[in-house]
Amino acid sequence: MKSILIISALAIFLLVPQRAPGQEPLKLIYSQFTMTNSATWFAREAGLFERHGLNADLIYVDSAPAVQALTAGAAPLATMSGGLAVGPYLNGLDLVMLGGWCNLNSYQLIPRPEIRPPEDLGGKVIGIGRYGAAADWALRLILRKLGINENKDVQIIQAGGGGPATRLGAMEAKKLDATVLDSPQTVQARRLGFRTLADGVELGIPFLQGGLVTRRSYVKANEDTVRKTVRVIVEAIHYAKTNREAALKIMQKYLRVQDREALEDAYESFVVKQFPRVPYATPAAVEIIFELAADRDPRAKTADPKGFIDMRFVREIEQSGAIDKLYAQRR
Repeated sequence: MKSILIISALAIFLLVPQRAPGQEPLKLIYSQFTMTNSATWFAREAGLFERHGLNADLIYVDSAPAVQALTAGAAPLATMSGGLAVGPYLNGLDLVMLGGWCNLNSYQLIPRPEIRPPEDLGGKVIGIGRYGAAADWALRLILRKLGINENKDVQIIQAGGGGPATRLGAMEAKKLDATVLDSPQTVQARRLGFRTLADGVELGIPFLQGGLVTRRSYVKANEDTVRKTVRVIVEAIHYAKTNREAALKIMQKYLRVQDREALEDAYESFVVKQFPRVPYATPAAVEIIFELAADRDPRAKTADPKGFIDMRFVREIEQSGAIDKLYAQRR
């Protein structure tokens, strides 16, 4: 099955887009239609890749297959959660996170109305998208924070394709007792009469949910391209923070959401409250991934989380004063 997924992902990349003269072609994977993957969307639509001599081809490959496509060499860079990347890392692959713009668990635990206190979740069925994807990790972290054993007290199931909309539909049909969603889908959930039982951000749960990942071998052979890409990410965050209306239009396009209130909520939740000016992956957001991974893979107990991140490119840009200059332009 894995080989089929890899072959399918590789087939996508056979179509090579035309590029402007002098522009270096660069393929980047994004693993979900969520705000945690939006940094490259903003960069693409604002022309920031081209500004740095890169002709970027953004390609969607869902969750686990995205990791397989990256590790198979179908694309050298990807945006995804640290949870998706940690498995191959523990298997010996030289994956490394180069930056992080979402260091808190952005998911909210949404139960059916009859479930009130956390204790009511006992024995209930909670739906996620795919095992190992961001929603899976986020749910388990929230349950632990609530004192609920995710392996014994509840049943976690894959709700199939279609993303959050599928899970919301299953909630309405009473096929699920609860799920986890982040903005803008949380707005739709509230309109359907569902409420938030626990909010990962309000609970202060660290989790590297959005970042840039590649292989160390690629960094070694293509340091200048990596440096440019990280610079583009920094500028994309700045662009989104300082061009609200343009950012909302880009979000509308990629999230496929027309609802203005929902888009505004997502903008506030992520661009305003989560995305940092300097996109470091915080130690706590990385360490918690290894702590949770240890339940599935004993090697995580002895692995060094520091080897999973390389913030030198972000640090270079910060120390150069370039980020301060970017934001000073808007004062």
